[in-house]
Amino acid sequence: MKITNCLKVVAFSMAFTASSAYAGLISFVITADQTFTVPSTVTTLNILAIGGGGGGANGHQGGGGAGYIAAGNFLVNPGDMYAVVVGTGGSGAQTDPNGNSIIGLTAGTASSFGGLLVANGGGVVSGINRGGHNGSSGGGAACNAGSQGGAGGSLGSNGQSCVSGGSMPIGFGTGDYSATLASFLDNILSAGAGGAGGTGTHAGGGGAGGILVNGTGPNAGDGAQSWSGKGGAGYGAGGGAGGYNGQVSGARVAGGNGANGLVYVEYSVADIPEPQALALLGLCLIGLVFSRKKLTK
Repeated sequence: MKITNCLKVVAFSMAFTASSAYAGLISFVITADQTFTVPSTVTTLNILAIGGGGGGANGHQGGGGAGYIAAGNFLVNPGDMYAVVVGTGGSGAQTDPNGNSIIGLTAGTASSFGGLLVANGGGVVSGINRGGHNGSSGGGAACNAGSQGGAGGSLGSNGQSCVSGGSMPIGFGTGDYSATLASFLDNILSAGAGGAGGTGTHAGGGGAGGILVNGTGPNAGDGAQSWSGKGGAGYGAGGGAGGYNGQVSGARVAGGNGANGLVYVEYSVADIPEPQALALLGLCLIGLVFSRKKLTK
């Protein structure tokens, strides 16, 4: 290799090492339980998890909350093994044909990465005319006689209140988490939209929005009828509430299921580690000295 070319390689490799936060990133979008083994030379993992979304209630109750978010940068050792658990979306409540009971409604379950972090699942309403459908973003409120139901929250916001009529409680979010999403660089992580509220005579709330990866992700389930609340968009989104439409029947219609969660892992790898690049630079300089001595003879 010519001395000038050698120096160019060293300069490039050192520049690459300095910018490896972008040029040398590897990421994993984990959507099912598995074991993650830390690769050789990797000593830091940047991890984000979102729990499964809460299910949507039946009848004129709230949409499910989005799964909670946990994230951090962790020191690890090559070869370490971590059990990865991806939270499942909660079940939407079943139709109650003759009464006003909430049947079969469940919250989302937690996502986790070994003992490093845990992200709990999104919440659901705790009873008739109650709140509790909280999460990273809150589920939308239902209407106690009225329409349109409140839309689910997004990017950490609370769910919205019923547009017209007596509003049930809203679900609460945890606040803007855009800075957390922006700390991951290999893919674009963004917030999914909350689901729209229903339009029956006693409208159900919309489910809260979860997280999208490069603009894509699952959708949580809608309530069972066309006029029911809609599920939120993204991993960990909440299900839409079913609502009640007195112009159709007295049934409290089933809600939609929450979306499953996600674990996202990112780490950087340098093409030529800096110590090796410096060693190569030294060899280049030694070669340059010897080449000049030959020219002077």
